[in-house]
Amino acid sequence: MAKALLLKSEGGNAFMRTMSRSGIRSVLPPETLKKIENPISFKPPRGDLADGYEAVVLIEVCDALIQARNLGKLSSTQAFLAAQAEVIVRSAAKVGIIALVDEATGYTDKLKDEYRQLFASFIKDEVGQWEKEFPDKFFDVIYRIYGLKRQKPDSTKHPKFFSGFIRKYVYFPLANSHGAVLEGLEGKNPIVYVHGGRRHKLFQFLSDEIGLPALRQHLWQVTGIGSVSSNRDSFRRNFYKAFPEATPLGHQWGLLDELEDAAERT
Repeated sequence: MAKALLLKSEGGNAFMRTMSRSGIRSVLPPETLKKIENPISFKPPRGDLADGYEAVVLIEVCDALIQARNLGKLSSTQAFLAAQAEVIVRSAAKVGIIALVDEATGYTDKLKDEYRQLFASFIKDEVGQWEKEFPDKFFDVIYRIYGLKRQKPDSTKHPKFFSGFIRKYVYFPLANSHGAVLEGLEGKNPIVYVHGGRRHKLFQFLSDEIGLPALRQHLWQVTGIGSVSSNRDSFRRNFYKAFPEATPLGHQWGLLDELEDAAERT
């Protein structure tokens, strides 16, 4: 918890001291405060018994930190807490936070089937009606950061590498799923054409209740990051600063990088 909030000390005592500050404590919901003051004792992979919390407590703490800042209850030396809380809330939905905690604590052998179940609520079995989900501004941003001129603003056809860009920066990190949502969508909508095309759009398999709203929120976050980025490298730095857990460790994007480089040379 302390490490996630960027406290100088990563120990539990540092976290407890921070939560006991009057400005922060005053905005913590009673049920969250009760959880913080009554940690769960558990046996980690190595070492003695340790104290911990349910993963969603981190999100509840972040909500309180943002509220404390908005109410003027944080000192200047505590301002970084609210800034980091916003990063966490933006990049980790309550479902996705489970994957982040598993990675941080060393439980990396968790079966993929468990993640598939966690993110099943994002994906539906039947294909949905094709409606426009990607705003024009999103594509305008991609053209700009790659220094490309959009020849036909009304056209839905874009450079080939755009599909890879969307998989890498939209679907792979969606809901902090580390590719689980993308894998599920590609399973529902496999490649069926020789040139690598699919019969449907991936977003047509996102659920109306959770999947599509999460996609729309993430799309505007990516668009916002792109809007303040001057080029591709600047966008990458800003994106992974906002979504550090989305860094594609072990995931191959070599072809996309080659296509991106080729696009910048044309």
